[in-house]
Amino acid sequence: MISNILAMDLGRSSLGLAISRSGILASTLTNIHFKMDDYDDCIKKLMEVIKFEKIEHIVMGLPLYPSGDRCEMTPIVENFLEKIKPLFPNCDFIYQDERDSTLEASEILHDNNQTAKKQKKTIDSHAALVILERYLRKINQI
Repeated sequence: MISNILAMDLGRSSLGLAISRSGILASTLTNIHFKMDDYDDCIKKLMEVIKFEKIEHIVMGLPLYPSGDRCEMTPIVENFLEKIKPLFPNCDFIYQDERDSTLEASEILHDNNQTAKKQKKTIDSHAALVILERYLRKINQI
């Protein structure tokens, strides 16, 4: 059974995190905020989370256009992942298509009576949760 999975939704100034400690159940974890495009600061904060949570698997949301083509964020996400891979040689790293994950997360939050204004603080971690749940379904964990 897979456990201690961290999903990430990377943006230009925030990183949404979700976790599954059982490989079956998933929950939001936190949003890491950093100065726009200061990914080194983000990585420092992320390292603490990965070590504290004893993460074994990292699922990175891969941004693509609706057509499936690469977008302007795709190389940024790939470069970010390449920077953190050497820091955690015992972790498995997996890409998961993140198309429409933020939209899906927003719809879920809206269904739970959260306005767009209230969603702003947590939308990235909820998008990471959508990414993680997609991954768990893909590997038949949920």
